[in-house]
Amino acid sequence: MNKFEPTILAFCCNYCAYAAADIAGVSRMQYPTNVRIVRLPCSGKVDITYILRGFESGADGVIVCACLKGGCHFVEGNLFAENRIKLTKDILEAIGIGGERLDMYFISSAMAPKFVEVVKEVTEKLRKLGPALPKKIQLTKQDPEANKRTFLYNMIKNLALRRPENVITVPEGLEEFGKIEFNPSKCIGCKKCEEICPEKAIDSIRELDLSTILKTSMDQTDGRSTKRQRLYETLTKIARKSPSKPISIPEGFEGFYKMQYDPKKCVFCEKCRDVCLEKTINSVKELDLYAITA
Repeated sequence: MNKFEPTILAFCCNYCAYAAADIAGVSRMQYPTNVRIVRLPCSGKVDITYILRGFESGADGVIVCACLKGGCHFVEGNLFAENRIKLTKDILEAIGIGGERLDMYFISSAMAPKFVEVVKEVTEKLRKLGPALPKKIQLTKQDPEANKRTFLYNMIKNLALRRPENVITVPEGLEEFGKIEFNPSKCIGCKKCEEICPEKAIDSIRELDLSTILKTSMDQTDGRSTKRQRLYETLTKIARKSPSKPISIPEGFEGFYKMQYDPKKCVFCEKCRDVCLEKTINSVKELDLYAITA
């Protein structure tokens, strides 16, 4: 039986890590031929979709090689990349591929021996782990009508070997990921959140979800109590049982809506939160992969 040889995809920044790899080659330093190098102007250019596309294309492991901390030619590009790598490792772990198949290394242009050592170590580790995927899969196609975030989530779903169970905490400093939460007991149905959302991730449904409203904390907004809150507080006090289903709102009766949020479309711009005068919407630094891969 043929011995398994892993394929490694290496994203290397142009100024340091790629230069180290180049010096290693020119100096005839011996290292496994399993690695495929992609040169980037900066490690900060590494997008999560690049890494996942690598796994879709047959890579068994991915490494990102950046400048030393404090030595990035684009100031903080390597630090931005580090945060993305942390999140991507958690995603890979959640979907069953394994976070250990992705690593980041900080290598200067003078550290050719270090680059050789990294390739050898990663190759040996992946030999023990085996193939990343049990079989070859088709590449995720990018819908020209969909945004980049939807493309990313479709890619995660395509790669998933299991359904994620828990939410993932987004690392500090990574601003473009998160989710929004909605407190229906504060909502006055102005629909400003729906109107301002550039990705159409929010829709207003003509329903009154009393079951959720009666269970929701009735915190006051800015120290005041709105007419809507007083209505819900009264309903909470007089309710003899918990409503079993939402109530349909008649046409022409404005002001009562249920917000329907699609996390697959959300790019976490937080415009909906900022425009809401009643502080109904809150942003949370979490990624709900269970809902995203549904």
